[in-house]
This record gives sequence, C-alpha cells and structure tokens, in this order.
Amino acid sequence: MKSSLFVLSLLSSFTLAAQAAPNDGLTGAYARVEVGRSNFSLSSALPQADSDDRGQAVKAFGGFRFNENFGVEAGYAALGKFSEHVTVGGVSVKQDGKARSIFGAATGRLPVGESFALHGRLGVTSGKVSGTNVLPASDNLMGSKTSVLFGVGAEYRPKPNVALTVNYDSFGKLSNNVKASALVVGLHFTL
Repeated sequence: MKSSLFVLSLLSSFTLAAQAAPNDGLTGAYARVEVGRSNFSLSSALPQADSDDRGQAVKAFGGFRFNENFGVEAGYAALGKFSEHVTVGGVSVKQDGKARSIFGAATGRLPVGESFALHGRLGVTSGKVSGTNVLPASDNLMGSKTSVLFGVGAEYRPKPNVALTVNYDSFGKLSNNVKASALVVGLHFTL
C-alpha cells in the first residue's frame, strides 16, 4: 500500500510539473503506457512436465527528464500469468501464478542522430507473485521480493512530440522462485 501511494504521489508531482512548463518531449514530465510479452524463469527442484512461462505485459509509468540525458521514472508493470505442471509424489499437479511489479529508476538517454536515441534504466522493483500454491514450501512460486531493475531500449522520434519505443526490462526476482523480464513497445505523444 505504501508503494502504491508513493507511485501515485510521484505521478501527481510529474503532472503538476508538466502543467507548469511547456514540454519539448525531451525534458520535463511524461506519462506512458507500453505493452508486450513477459518471460518468466521458474525455479523448482521438482520434475517439470511442461510450462507456459510467457505472459502479456502492460507497463504504466511516469517520469521526469532533468535534461536530454538524465531523469527518473516510477510505475507499475502487470506482467501477466504463467503456469507449470510438476510431479509431486508421482502425481502431476498444475501451478498457476500472476505477477506484478512496482518500480522506481534513474534513467539515461543517449541521442544517436536527430531522430534516434538509446536509453537505459537502473532502479529498484518490488515484485509480487500471487496465486494458489500447491507445491512444497521449498518450491513455492508465490511471494514477494525486492530486486534490482535493469532496462535498455531504443527510441525513434519521427516528430518532436511523437516517439516510438522498444524496451527490454529485467525485473529480477519477484519471489524466491520466480524471475521476470519483459519486451515492450510503446507509442508516445507529448502535449
């Protein structure tokens, strides 16, 4: 709950800052939504029959660029659902889960020509995996964990107020036995 209030207050501050000054798309406040695919790494000592370790990712976040190169971001990522079939005591059981993350990061941007830029983010993520656990405690996929967030991406600006982005974000461990990453794309407009 505290993390949600922190993100909400941070996004509100970005919105107020955006209203105070015109935004050239490179500096100032912004809010964005990106969609794509998530990939889960499920660790278990139990024999695994099969798994569905890919989900649909949606990332909503806001940020503030202090200058063309450096800024901060905070947001929420719904990383989707996963499932796996494992053998427990000779019986096949199915384990389902759903993952999410709240994050904050410092950002860097490197222009590569007039319309292209590379960017990265480094920060902290508070992840959570929910569902109904049917596995022994040592293989439990559910839980929450704080990890390092690392991301890289590229941006193309056909116009000053329009950006097309592609990003790869590693959310680290969301619980003791689940790691997640996501490949997302976005179309962003600056007013």
